[in-house]
Amino acid sequence: MSRIFLTVLNMSFTAGYCIAAVIVLRFFLKKQPKIFSYLLWSVVLFRLLCPFSISSSYSLLRVNTDLLSSDIIGISNTDDAGEKVQDTAIAVAVQGTESGTDISAHSNDDTESAGETWRKVIAVGAWVWLTGILALVLYSIGTVLRLRRSLTNAVLTEGNQYEAEGIATPFVMGICRPRIYLPAHLQQEEKRYVLAHEKIHIVRKDYLVKIAFYAAVCIHWFNPLAWLAFVLMENDMEMSCDETVLKKLGPGVKKEYSRSLLSLSTGESRFWSSPLAFGEGNVKGRVRNILAYRKRTALAIVAVAAALIVVGAGLLLNPVRDKEADVEEETQRLAAFVEDYAEAFCSRNGERIVNFFMDEETALESVYMLEKEDDMYTLGLSSPWPLEFRYQLIPEENRAYIYYYAWTSDPHIHVWRENIQCLLIDGEYLVAEDFYWISDRITTREEFDSVYLIENAYQFVDYQENGFVDAINYQREDGTSSVDNTVYAEPIRAAEHILNLSGGTGRLDGQSVYQAAVWYTFADGSEVMIPMYQANYDAATETSTGEPLWIVDTAVWNAGAP
Repeated sequence: MSRIFLTVLNMSFTAGYCIAAVIVLRFFLKKQPKIFSYLLWSVVLFRLLCPFSISSSYSLLRVNTDLLSSDIIGISNTDDAGEKVQDTAIAVAVQGTESGTDISAHSNDDTESAGETWRKVIAVGAWVWLTGILALVLYSIGTVLRLRRSLTNAVLTEGNQYEAEGIATPFVMGICRPRIYLPAHLQQEEKRYVLAHEKIHIVRKDYLVKIAFYAAVCIHWFNPLAWLAFVLMENDMEMSCDETVLKKLGPGVKKEYSRSLLSLSTGESRFWSSPLAFGEGNVKGRVRNILAYRKRTALAIVAVAAALIVVGAGLLLNPVRDKEADVEEETQRLAAFVEDYAEAFCSRNGERIVNFFMDEETALESVYMLEKEDDMYTLGLSSPWPLEFRYQLIPEENRAYIYYYAWTSDPHIHVWRENIQCLLIDGEYLVAEDFYWISDRITTREEFDSVYLIENAYQFVDYQENGFVDAINYQREDGTSSVDNTVYAEPIRAAEHILNLSGGTGRLDGQSVYQAAVWYTFADGSEVMIPMYQANYDAATETSTGEPLWIVDTAVWNAGAP
């Protein structure tokens, strides 16, 4: 329901733009046949009723026809068939959660709260909208039934023409077999003009147009421009019908025709008595138009018609969206999805994680540590625990690589690389496939770069910022460590241990008291340089606060200078 309501809001916004354009055009068409302005309302009717249109480089719309996206506020319907996103290009977006670096921290709490608020607002709005439609439909049915009861004594005169006592103005009523109802007091000359007018309505199927427009107004009842369009459309319909009568009977009947309208005028709007029956409203405007009527030349009519065809087509066609903007928007949507998913994994929120997948079975088979216990989903409570994440997007494949820095109580970091394949289903991304690789033993430069080199910069957690240095120092002093903390005493061994390197050899290329460059050569001969620094050394005072403790210099790495 919420998704349908959002679609209607987008349609109403676009239709409002078209209504405003038609109102402006009507001003310039004042002296032209009213059939032109009447036909222009067909564009508005299309926009009010049709949720889609053809996109073209030629369009007069300068608005986003999909202003309110259901995906932005998290409204979805996963039961519908999915379709992959199109027209995307290669782009890589890398974000992080590490504090103290150029990579900002991720927290979706505020976004989630705002999204939930919007979902509630839209849900409530959808039910209010539906209630309004129901009220208008019931009202129109009630008025039609009431009007039918008042016509029980109507007398058939000929064909589809009826005369009835108690009605002040003539009108047409019906859908499959429309009938003309005339006041019983009509003079013969007045009846001639009235019947000519009402018959033209029936021939042109105006009664169906009015019903369709009223249905559109019921759908967009919250939009005041829709109501205004309905009133103006009906005025143009009546005036164009009057002009057709004058063409048929000749301009010499203008005065008599105007008198018959004035004699039938009650000053009351028949719209409010029955919106689905034709009343004869706006008599003053119609009389002015009748008296001002003059026959236009064929050339003038063709010129105006051609211009309005061009304008009407421009309002009917949707603008072709900028492909680069579409790519950027789609990339941002995919990035938001990946961030939300990674946040749920780092917080071990099993319920949320399952909701990101196509189905429960795929989630349970794919997600590392995910289990189901008593209808509850859990990733356990003990270490290893995902501390931070980075991610890399491949938008043209709807794919993402997520790098989790999972710590153990040693403390020590393993990098989990998750490869998720997403599908765009009913405007919402869902995970269709999921693969993991745990980097606890890196033996080649290729493996090394696949884990740590993201967006052409080496990425890793900051041992200092995350309290690992304090934990290691504490274990050294307390003597309760379950691991060999002597590995941090010199740069090469520390680099091997921290980054999970195996099977190669390291060498130093320049070392000071607190900085060092470790060149590590893998078994296949490939090399990598790792910047290190001594965390227990205070460069300002040139003193050490404890035993040497070498860690990776993430500030250098994250700056993109390996």
